[in-house]
Amino acid sequence: MTATLIKRNALVCAASQGLGLATAKALAASGMDLCICARNEERLRAVAASLSTEYGVKVHAIALDLALPESSERLAREATRLLGHVDVLVNNVGGPPPSAAAQTTASAWKQGFEQVFLSSTLLTTALLPAMRERKFGRIITITSISVLEPIENLVVSTAMRLAVTGFTKTLAVEVAKDGVTANTVLPGIIHTQRIESLRRAKAEREGTTLEQEMARSEAAIPVGRMGRPEELAALVSFLASEAASYITGVHIPVDGGLRRGF
Repeated sequence: MTATLIKRNALVCAASQGLGLATAKALAASGMDLCICARNEERLRAVAASLSTEYGVKVHAIALDLALPESSERLAREATRLLGHVDVLVNNVGGPPPSAAAQTTASAWKQGFEQVFLSSTLLTTALLPAMRERKFGRIITITSISVLEPIENLVVSTAMRLAVTGFTKTLAVEVAKDGVTANTVLPGIIHTQRIESLRRAKAEREGTTLEQEMARSEAAIPVGRMGRPEELAALVSFLASEAASYITGVHIPVDGGLRRGF
């Protein structure tokens, strides 16, 4: 059996919609069996059934809230039990509520820390020993373009995703000789419910409309449109493959040229 035909298993977080769902579809299309997680059990089970039927792979649904500290280790145990082992981990969580740097409360910082930073790092470290033992692992964390260029009114998300980036970069060096890669993917303006929610909030603050704010966002992107979730998922799928074995410790934007700097 060649390396390209080896059957792999993946765990995809927040996979009931948006970027997580697109990623789960891309990995299922590549032939991977999956565990997917999200908070809404009914929607998650419907997604699992649909993916299994469409792509002919096993898809297990695990409903939980990763913002709760105990959830990460529970998810790692359950995914390992259901799949046998996890080769590919896609860390992905929803963003914290908008807030300005000078107006963020202590409770908002704590919630953001648990939701964005602690969830992914605890899940990663729970699955890591088995990956190192098998000499194969792909850890891919979806963060945000804000780690390169902060976004107005998203200070908690930006700060916590920067912390995740530092963790990932450090981890990549530690596990490189064990056949485990660790990378982050940085979505720019991808058309998801999250983007619509943020633009709607901005419209309310500035007295404009959602349509106007969406149009402004598109006008700022060199390719002239927002990204599609499947375009980001295609990169994640590649990073999850054997072909990406020499790519680790990097942070790759998917932004249509939005960020002009190097």
